[in-house]
Amino acid sequence: MPSINMIAPRRAEKMRLERDMRRLVIVIMAELVFAVGLGGWVCTKLLTTSNRISELNDQLSRLQPVVKQIENYQSATRKLVPKMELLNKAKEQTMSWYNILDRLTQSFPQSTYLTRVSTSAAERGEAATKVNLTGISISQSKIGETMIRLQAIPDLENVELHFTQPASVRDAAALEFEIGAQVKGTEPRKGVKPDASSQS
Repeated sequence: MPSINMIAPRRAEKMRLERDMRRLVIVIMAELVFAVGLGGWVCTKLLTTSNRISELNDQLSRLQPVVKQIENYQSATRKLVPKMELLNKAKEQTMSWYNILDRLTQSFPQSTYLTRVSTSAAERGEAATKVNLTGISISQSKIGETMIRLQAIPDLENVELHFTQPASVRDAAALEFEIGAQVKGTEPRKGVKPDASSQS
């Protein structure tokens, strides 16, 4: 029988297996290096994030008194809002009356004088405060001129003559009159009776 040489194929097979083994070892080592690098990066990120969280917690701790003080200021501001609204409303009403009185001083013609100003709260069904103007004049025409001027005041409405009657001033003949009007934009005051009045 002819002899078959099996040494060469076995040697080639052995060399091929050794090459495959070396390649496998290289791949495994590369994967291990990659895994170690990835693990190191993750650990670094975790450590950095933890440090950042600690810094933020420290900042929050330092800012907590400031936040509490701001909350106290906001609470105090909310308590002051009704008072500020009341103050602004009172200021507006005061300025409104100031403007009315200022215009009144310019509404009386010569030889016509204002002797009294009285106000009364609005009655039921009325939406404005009443004002009564009592004065002295020398003639009916002057009183009529006064009414025309009062009707031109934008803060007054429903200007009407209540009465005129003879009077004397230092033994001189004159006419006493009373003119009534309503003040625009004044609502009935709560807790004030309809017949309550003030005068000056």
